[in-house]
Parts: sequence; structure tokens; C-alpha cells
Amino acid sequence: MAGLTLDTAGALAAAREMGASGWAAAELLLAIRIGMAEGSAARREGETI
Repeated sequence: MAGLTLDTAGALAAAREMGASGWAAAELLLAIRIGMAEGSAARREGETI
């Protein structure tokens, strides 16, 4: 995931606004990071999502 950045504080605040807390918020942040990595890999390979 080189070159990818995530505003962790902002993402955590958004997760809490959606009602997530504790482990649920951490899982949401992980899902966002995985999605960012997959999107970046797809763009590098020339795929469209």
C-alpha cells in the first residue's frame, strides 16, 4: 500500500458519526484501507472498477 494515505482521524470520526465504535470502527477503517489498496492496484494494472 505504498503511497496510499488515509486521514485516520477523519475516517475514525466518520465511522463514529455512522454509529460505529470500538472494534466496529477499527474494522471499518481496515475495510477502507483494503479498498484503497485494491483500487490502487487495479488502476496500476489498467483495470476499471
